[in-house]
Amino acid sequence: MISKYKSMWVLVAFDLPVITPKERRIASSFREYLKTLGFIMLQKSIYSYYACTKERSDSISENIKKHIPDNGHVCVLFLTDRMFSMTRHYYGRLKVEMRQPELFDNLL
Repeated sequence: MISKYKSMWVLVAFDLPVITPKERRIASSFREYLKTLGFIMLQKSIYSYYACTKERSDSISENIKKHIPDNGHVCVLFLTDRMFSMTRHYYGRLKVEMRQPELFDNLL
């Protein structure tokens, strides 16, 4: 079994300029690149990746380092699986309420 204290989550947080159409294309390309590596979007500029080992998380980090856009600022954070599992998500009052699809109403 993989230990929650040895497996890692890699979080990438970034600020990329998006004023011109070219900058927006570059930012979109960087997001797509992260997705091809297996990252999942948490927010528009925060992505996460589960790595079973520290070596894999280091490898992913080095790979990202080679693909940072010229005018970008990218921060790579490392959290153990245990630390990441303590993440809390909060939403404001304007959160859209999700309701079950009508398909399931007949099953109750």
